[in-house]
Amino acid sequence: MAYFNNAFKKTMVMSEYVPVTAKNTTTELEVGELALFNAKTFQGIDPTPGECDPCPFMVVTGSPYAKDRIGPFHGGYQETVKSKGINPKLISRFWLADSNAPQSFVLHVGSTAFTQATSTPGCAPSFLCGENYHLRVDVKGSPVLRMLNHQGYVEVTAYGGCCADDSIAPVATDPADIMIQWAQGIWDSVVVTGNGPNGRINPEPLMVPVVTLSPAGTAGTLLYPPGYFDGTAGAALAVAIAAATGLVVSTWDTYVSGTLDPATDEAGLTLVGAYEDTKFGDCTFQTSDFYGLEPLRIYASEVDLNGDPCEFTGICVVNECEGRQANGLGETAARDLILSESYRQNHFASDLRIREITQGNDLLDGAAGGIDRTALYDRVMILHTVPRFNNPSGTFDNDQYLVEILTKSDTAGIAARKALIEDLGIILTSCGSPCDVNVRGGVPCDPVTVPVNTSQIPE
Repeated sequence: MAYFNNAFKKTMVMSEYVPVTAKNTTTELEVGELALFNAKTFQGIDPTPGECDPCPFMVVTGSPYAKDRIGPFHGGYQETVKSKGINPKLISRFWLADSNAPQSFVLHVGSTAFTQATSTPGCAPSFLCGENYHLRVDVKGSPVLRMLNHQGYVEVTAYGGCCADDSIAPVATDPADIMIQWAQGIWDSVVVTGNGPNGRINPEPLMVPVVTLSPAGTAGTLLYPPGYFDGTAGAALAVAIAAATGLVVSTWDTYVSGTLDPATDEAGLTLVGAYEDTKFGDCTFQTSDFYGLEPLRIYASEVDLNGDPCEFTGICVVNECEGRQANGLGETAARDLILSESYRQNHFASDLRIREITQGNDLLDGAAGGIDRTALYDRVMILHTVPRFNNPSGTFDNDQYLVEILTKSDTAGIAARKALIEDLGIILTSCGSPCDVNVRGGVPCDPVTVPVNTSQIPE
């Protein structure tokens, strides 16, 4: 028999952890409820510090299916889902995988709230009348490759305006005019945002430019694309951004040229990654559907007429937030649960009518104990071995099993996971298991400018 170095994984969904005092038999568990039971007596266990139960335990959860039978011959679908018997001393790893939402890539050009807060030098250059200023913006990552089949870039030009007839030499002009022209050029780019003369080509833009106005060097106003805050939801979004940043929020088509004094005032441009994949709903969901994880990456530089970025060093380009990949997406959780159920011979049918008959839709019903594809899920992972005493090859070895417990990353889910971890910790400690609890996760970047909400972007 060939050596198989992977573990057989069983996935369970928990919305509520049930202690032994509430339900003492596996048949009492309802959908979403999870409990620990003695693997030999099938009685609920109550872990006691310092006492190691010699019997293995098992993790049991209620069935995700609403009906027990789907015909006169096929039944037993509401039988509880059980793990293998787990000997605490044979647990090799016990860890937690925390979820996190995706983080947009945030890049600053010129004087913004972030560059001012970090005292970044060279972020407030003077722009002169009669001069052209060129900004190149590159966007890279799988969202761009899927849309264009190559990495994308756009070069936009801003003009400093005509000089006065009596001016002998060029004079400084309103810096906001330059930033707004750059922002408008990026927003109108078919490559970067998908906007064209006949409307948007791709359903979601790759990024959204935001202009910062800084009277006397203090960030005071954020200017978003025209029409960004249309409608009731858009107005509420504007209020939310203003409350979060403490800045005035508007759109750049309302700006009056010449408002900023080039001698004392500053302006900047913030580029926020905003791409979201289009997705099919639960009714037509297929496990082969694509869902993206790679964040968009944004690069910008001022260039000369020939596109050479080395000729200009007067304006700063500062990366505030690296794009951060999401963990614990409902899309991943749904596929994990579907795969686990297929091992139990409960296959997720690709035919929509057969799926309805076989209760496959219940796996995607988050309100009824299934997976909510729009939510985030934390994980509890238990890796253990089961000795194989009878092996056809004559070699004594162990089989590896991984129990994956999914909990929604909300108040109820966090509380349920905490209660489960406490009881598992008592079992591991009392039985002398050498495992340490490892938590995978991190602190996301908290951008000064609020990341955009793509659902409010006008078509």
